[in-house]
Amino acid sequence: MSRNEILEPSRPDRLGGARGCEAALPHADYRIMPLPDDFTAAVGPYYARVDAGRPLIGLPLRDIHVSVRGYCHGAVITGLADLQSLAASYTVGMHDRFAATVSLTVDFIAPAGHGDFLELRTDLLRSSRQFLFTQALVAKADGALVARTSAVYKWDPAPHETPDIVRRLFEPPA
Repeated sequence: MSRNEILEPSRPDRLGGARGCEAALPHADYRIMPLPDDFTAAVGPYYARVDAGRPLIGLPLRDIHVSVRGYCHGAVITGLADLQSLAASYTVGMHDRFAATVSLTVDFIAPAGHGDFLELRTDLLRSSRQFLFTQALVAKADGALVARTSAVYKWDPAPHETPDIVRRLFEPPA
């Protein structure tokens, strides 16, 4: 499946739902995050918005995200949870670098399924010269909790070649 097929809203998937995500977005200000790697492109698209200064990341669950039983794969939720480093980087104003995962814990609370929109809400616990400490909740659009997470990240030592790469993931182009 090509990336264009993933974003094509008019083609139904095997469960009869739309492959695309526009109709499933719970807030009109969500926009596709232009993530620069193949893994997130294959799993996503992920969506981002900033609400009252707080960066939020969302993922509409489609056919590729769920098992034959109709439940979202834990790996999909874990992949979304790992993006909390980006939200924390945005929060502290570290827009020029990414951070590598040192530790990530995910506690699964309730299932999610095809058609649900998952939203990651990150809290920054601490930022130092080398590390980010975070926690986050993954919830459905109606607020029902799906997972809670905690993570430690280590800042990349060198800035990204694009000076404001993290800001660009959350804010629309000027």
